[in-house]
Amino acid sequence: MSSTYFEDGKQKTQTIPIEILGVSFTIRTDEDAEYIQGLVSELKERLSKVSSQMKIVDPLKLSIITSLLAIDEMHQKSGQKEKAMVSKEYEAANLLDSLDKRLGELGL
Repeated sequence: MSSTYFEDGKQKTQTIPIEILGVSFTIRTDEDAEYIQGLVSELKERLSKVSSQMKIVDPLKLSIITSLLAIDEMHQKSGQKEKAMVSKEYEAANLLDSLDKRLGELGL
C-alpha cells in the first residue's frame, strides 16, 4: 500500500477495521477505505469459493490454499504477458527481416 495522501505536508493515515474468517483486527493505512474494503470483499469471495469447491473448513488451511491459488494466478498472468511480448518481438523481427530483404532486392 502506497503513501499517497498528505495533509499539511504530513502523511494522512486512517485505521480501518477488518473481519475475515472470524478474525477481527484493524490496519493503519494511507489507502482509501473503500479500496481496502474492496480488497477485503474480493478476498472473502475467493475464500468462500475455495471453501465451497474444496470443502475446506479450517481457516488456516483455507487461507493458505487461497493464497497459493492467488499467487499462481498472478504468475500465470505474468507469464501470458511475457509470451505476448516475445511474440510481438518475434513478429517485429520477422517484419524487419522481410523489409531488409525486399530493400536488398530493390538495391536499396
